[in-house]
Amino acid sequence: MSAEAGSRRLRAGALICFARSAFECVGMRSADAQIMAASLVEADVMGVRTHGLNRLESYLGQLRAGQVEVRPIEATVKEGPASVLTDAGGGFGAPVGIRTVEALMSKARFCGVALGAVRTVAHFGAAGFYTRHAARSGFLAVAASSSSASVVPFGGRGPRIGNSPISFATPGVEHPELVMDMALSTTSRGRIKLAADKGEDLPEGWAVDSSGAPTTDPEAALAGGVLPSGGHKGSALSLMVEMLASGLAGANLTQQINHAGFTSAAGREASSILDVTVGNFYLVIDADLFGDGTGVRERATAIANYVRASEPALHVDQVLAPGDIEAARAEQASHEGVSLSEPTLQSLARVADQLGIDFHPGDPRVEE
Repeated sequence: MSAEAGSRRLRAGALICFARSAFECVGMRSADAQIMAASLVEADVMGVRTHGLNRLESYLGQLRAGQVEVRPIEATVKEGPASVLTDAGGGFGAPVGIRTVEALMSKARFCGVALGAVRTVAHFGAAGFYTRHAARSGFLAVAASSSSASVVPFGGRGPRIGNSPISFATPGVEHPELVMDMALSTTSRGRIKLAADKGEDLPEGWAVDSSGAPTTDPEAALAGGVLPSGGHKGSALSLMVEMLASGLAGANLTQQINHAGFTSAAGREASSILDVTVGNFYLVIDADLFGDGTGVRERATAIANYVRASEPALHVDQVLAPGDIEAARAEQASHEGVSLSEPTLQSLARVADQLGIDFHPGDPRVEE
């Protein structure tokens, strides 16, 4: 995989240190800052640029404006032997999410299965961040979040449902297998925003404008809505995610959640009066639930390998299992560094100037 034109490759460790310092500069606790930084850099490592360091500047803006709590007070609302409901106190999703997954893994070691929910929580981030974390420790996992209304329900004209990000991962023989991380829409607002920033048109069939007419203009799409993935199927599954993430947890429903930060309308500043909190849902299953953890890992890899052994269609080099592309990018990043686009590098430079911290992309201590 070659680097995108205008991009540069930097060491993941240096990028995590930079992002952590930025979060600490605005008052975030060191432990939370570390998780936030790791979540953003991991997204870039996997090539999921919509949820990577390009969001750092807007995240910091939300924190400074008080739209997201810098030092949230988390509280356990209800807990059982195999469950936990947490109020995140208005903080970002990654720190409370990883803590929730850790708690659920401990519960699942005894109960086999554990589920958790988080309410009053800001942006979820990349859903695969949570499920890969669990899979690396020997657990099958599901992570999902409700979201603001950006998707047009099947048969509708304007946005009324969320894109409902959801991820699944399972441990395999050597590494996580079948890692699915997707929104239940044809694309995400984050990807449309990237297209808008680059001045690129959208593919047909992705979005509609504010009048409900099909559009390939990303700015019109941001003012309009995204179409559901798979028509009525994606539309229905989005409502399932909303029920698990918000309905079960008592979190804001889609119609109560505001667009915020990275994908908010042009010129709209972060504001403390906007409620941008959502609900999150987690399910963790011990691979040894039925006393055959080794077999579960072997079967996960066998499922993936059977798909990989498919005869490729015309003009297709190789059939891949879910998560293979991201794993290949992560392997490349471990040797060559993390690829960041020029707009992202410029954004990080602005952050460095604003906060008075060092960031020198050309410095050999940072770039490889």
